[in-house]
Amino acid sequence: MKRNVLLLLILLLNIGSVFSQNVIIKGSSNKPNSLVRLLTFNDMLTCEQTTIFETKSDEKGNFSIEADIEEITLAQIAVNLERVDILLKPNSNYEIEILVTEQDNVSYFERQQPTLKMIEANDDELYYQYYMSDMIIDDFVLNNFNQLYRGRKLSLLDTLDVVINKELGEIKSEYVKNNIRYRKAAVQMMVNNDNAKKVINQYFNKQEILYSQAAYMNLFNEVFENYLNSRQFNPSDIRDLLYADYGRFVNFLQEKDVFLSDNKNLAELIIAWNLKRMYYEMPDEKSLILNYLNIISQNSKNQNNKEIVNDIIKQIHRLSFNSDAPDFSLKDVNGNIVKLSDFKDDLLLLQFVDQATSMTDYQFGMLDELSQQWQDTIQIISISTEKYFDDYRQMFEDKGYKWLLLDLDDILILEKYQIKTFPDYVIIGKNGKIGMSPAPSPDQYLDYHVRRLYNYYKKNDKK
Repeated sequence: MKRNVLLLLILLLNIGSVFSQNVIIKGSSNKPNSLVRLLTFNDMLTCEQTTIFETKSDEKGNFSIEADIEEITLAQIAVNLERVDILLKPNSNYEIEILVTEQDNVSYFERQQPTLKMIEANDDELYYQYYMSDMIIDDFVLNNFNQLYRGRKLSLLDTLDVVINKELGEIKSEYVKNNIRYRKAAVQMMVNNDNAKKVINQYFNKQEILYSQAAYMNLFNEVFENYLNSRQFNPSDIRDLLYADYGRFVNFLQEKDVFLSDNKNLAELIIAWNLKRMYYEMPDEKSLILNYLNIISQNSKNQNNKEIVNDIIKQIHRLSFNSDAPDFSLKDVNGNIVKLSDFKDDLLLLQFVDQATSMTDYQFGMLDELSQQWQDTIQIISISTEKYFDDYRQMFEDKGYKWLLLDLDDILILEKYQIKTFPDYVIIGKNGKIGMSPAPSPDQYLDYHVRRLYNYYKKNDKK
């Protein structure tokens, strides 16, 4: 009996070692006492993410991350809201340093990305070869831009392998080999769009779908995003078939296209990715397209495809009209807790602000004028980043602004509302539903949309 118990314990420990590969990251940053997260991608096509570890850096900026991964994984480390990429291998330890640049009063599009310095890694040179091969490819394309893109000299790509081999020697990882392969294919595709058919036949036709490979999925998007817009498919036929059943829709596509009929799993992914594009391009057919995506999600026999389609549906719904608005619970100027649920019967305008600028002052002035016109039509809430909350508290006292000012001590709210610039605006409808996100600024027809939504909810209240 004791022997059987001992054997069972050994078996359980062995199973655990197979399915639970521990990764340890020892890190430092120039952002002490900051939120630090490790995020993995649910899939490399939608790039939907999941946080798998969360901690805080200490007063010196040091932090430690431990996580279990089952395969080579491209992940991101977030210091507050700033992110850097990192490639992780099961059963590996890493020592890193992250430098986040101070960027006050810089637009989202002008922001400098944080940098990651790999100090030490025992991952059999995986990260080093991945990072260096990417850099070699980038430099090669830049240095040979004219010959590649103007001279159309695809033969130059043959020398790229020589350069990589000279710099890195033997590439040990299939992950890195595939990254190089599909990055080269992307260059081939960009040099001459006539190579699309060649790229499809060489890199996708009857090939394994590399779900965890970013370079593969980037090329997939480049090649297939508008695939159902190609010449063999009549747009009116595609539109008409959306009103038929999904089976007829798929059969029509496969009858028209041999590649789709020969690659069933890939065809399902291509159809779903095109349906996502069509959802935004065909407003009258949105419900039909969403129904098709739900059918794929419910009936797909490919678990990876099913997960990608579920992420597509999730992204379509996120911050869309009448979806659930992300909740918040923040302090006002008196230290009282204010929750989104406190306003379930009201229309809300959320204004997110960071450091005050001349543009911020201008928009506050316009918002003050609009607030007097709106009266009780909509409740205004300004949400200031924690760093500048006291400045705005003083501004509200000096200017006599009457609406609520809240302290954004939970920076993840910015991520949940996808705030990219400041000031930024979101309209919340009744019962905590999204009315419009993002909403325009006060000088860009905000008044029109506030009144439009007010009339919508007023009309529906009477039903």
